[in-house]
Amino acid sequence: MRLPRFLRWSAYGLRTKGLIVVGLPVLPLAVFWLVSVLAVLGQQQPAATNTEARSLVVQASLARVFSDLLDADAGARNFLLTGSGPGYRRYESALGRLAPDLSALDNAVIDLELRASLMTLQDIVYDEIGVLGRMTGSPPAGFPAMGEVAVLNRSSANLDRLRDLSAAMQARQAALAETQGLQNYRRRLAYFFAFLVASFVCAAAGVMAALMLANGVSRRASSLAKNADRLAHGLPPEPLPVGEDEIGLVDARLREAARLLGRREVELRERTSQLETANRELEAFSYSVSHDLRAPLRAIDGFSDAIETDCAAELNDGGRDSLRRIRAAAKRMGTLIDELLSLGRLGRTELMREVVDVSAAASSIAADLSRNHPDRQVNVTIASKLTVKADPELLKIVLHNLLDNAWKYTGKTPKPRVEVGALMNGCVEVFHVRDNGAGFDMAHAHRLFGPFQRLHPERDFEGIGIGLATVQRIVRRHGGRIWAEGAVGSGATFYFTLEPEKAA
Repeated sequence: MRLPRFLRWSAYGLRTKGLIVVGLPVLPLAVFWLVSVLAVLGQQQPAATNTEARSLVVQASLARVFSDLLDADAGARNFLLTGSGPGYRRYESALGRLAPDLSALDNAVIDLELRASLMTLQDIVYDEIGVLGRMTGSPPAGFPAMGEVAVLNRSSANLDRLRDLSAAMQARQAALAETQGLQNYRRRLAYFFAFLVASFVCAAAGVMAALMLANGVSRRASSLAKNADRLAHGLPPEPLPVGEDEIGLVDARLREAARLLGRREVELRERTSQLETANRELEAFSYSVSHDLRAPLRAIDGFSDAIETDCAAELNDGGRDSLRRIRAAAKRMGTLIDELLSLGRLGRTELMREVVDVSAAASSIAADLSRNHPDRQVNVTIASKLTVKADPELLKIVLHNLLDNAWKYTGKTPKPRVEVGALMNGCVEVFHVRDNGAGFDMAHAHRLFGPFQRLHPERDFEGIGIGLATVQRIVRRHGGRIWAEGAVGSGATFYFTLEPEKAA
């Protein structure tokens, strides 16, 4: 008989299982805490009736009453002996404080034994007030006449009685506070042991829940991890223990992904085979086209040269100029075929990275350009100790194309200047080749690296527009990127990296 869903542990999701694992120890403990706090709050007395707090109030009030009487007695005696105003004012100020202090003491005392002592204390206080009134010449109505010596003796006796009675009341109140403190301590101790037992029970429930989770979830998670390893090695996944939680969902998706990956792998093999075949055919076609195109070009160049040589006397200047243009076009076509073949081969050559001295390579290329153009004086500045890990032959092609462009586009600049340098941008070293030549419009910068894309007319600067496309392909093969900045008439700067940019 199949159990209902809510009774099956395997039917719950991981979040629900986690809540159960946490709830088993936490919820009973929280309920126990709540009940305990409510019980303690229900048994606690308000601050106004708490014996410990009341004891402090009683002690303070007794001290203030006794202090008020001492202050009044001192003022009255001073007035009696000297008849001065300050003594009388001191006496009156002390009596003004005495009434509220007596009232506070009356409110604080609730113990029956202390109430009896308080009544005696009040009688003594009222008698002392009458004695002090006799000293100052303003006794209360009905107070008996007394001599000065009798008045002073009676005042001293009253103060001694008050001192003894205050001490007795404070001792009684302290005993009451101690008794209540002991009761509170015993109550807290009982709650502590009850909490300790409840915590142990809840912890045991938590351990049991954790074991259930480990048995119901961890085992399946381990099987899922093994299946992932099997898929990584091309093996089929093994059956997963029964369960309807997220692990089961992940397992189902993993099996679906394995099925799709198997299908994609077959398709990839087929497409790879087709691509290899297409590449071989394209390479054969490229060489065939190159051979087939070169033959007529050689014929055009040869026959043009023969006509120019053999029929020179019969040709006018226009005919000879036309023949020269034909030969130049044939030569340009041959160069274009060579560049296209070189561009195609860049993607097929193996990349051999090693540490290359960029400064030395750039200096060598600049020296060759100077020898090839002895009529030009170009100020070339190359930073020292520039190195990079790259393919040396491909890097030379990059530098040659960029320096050759800089040399070419500064041809109409009065004081041509070319600079090669590098800076760190925090992630990777960025090399640059800068010139002060013709520059270009940044609105057309996206066309710079396209094959046969030229931003300047051929009549101004010769070229076939394949050099920067070659540079971009080499840079991308190294995992880097290339970009340019410039302005018309203000020169151009080409930046490039030769390794992937990573976060610092």
